[in-house]
Amino acid sequence: MKAAVLVSVAASLQDGKQVAMRTLQERIQSVVREDFCVVEYDPGWPRLFEQEKQHLLSCLPNELIGSIAHFGSTAIPGMAAKPIVDILVEVVSLEETKKRIVPVLEAGGYDYFWRPAWGNDTPPFYPWFIKRNAAGVRTHHIHMA
Repeated sequence: MKAAVLVSVAASLQDGKQVAMRTLQERIQSVVREDFCVVEYDPGWPRLFEQEKQHLLSCLPNELIGSIAHFGSTAIPGMAAKPIVDILVEVVSLEETKKRIVPVLEAGGYDYFWRPAWGNDTPPFYPWFIKRNAAGVRTHHIHMA
C-alpha cells in the first residue's frame, strides 16, 4: 500500500467548483479514526444482509459474481457486535472487479479501498467497500475475493 498511498487523487467538480480530492493516505487516516462501539445483537442484521445482497445482485455484473455470504459477528445470532454487516462477495477476477465493479459501487456512494488481507502492506490485497447511511455512519463492509 505504500506505493498507492503516495498517489494523490486528481481534482473533481463539486457544486460547479473544482476541489482537490483527499489523497488515499488522508482517506485511510479518516477511516481508521472512526469510532465504533459494540452493541447487543440486533435481529434486523440478517434482513440488512439480505437487502444488500439483493442490491448487489441487481447492480453488479452477474458473470463476475459468485456466492454472497453474511459473515462476522453480525451473522451470529445472539452475539454482541459492531453494528456493521460484513458481506463476502466471491468474484471470478480481481482485475475485472477493479475495472467493472469498483466504478459501479463508487458511483453508488460506497468508499473503496484496495486493502491488504493482513498487516499494512502484505499481499494478498482485495477490494473492500464501506457503505454508509445518510448520516455517514458505516452500515456494511463489502469484502471481495
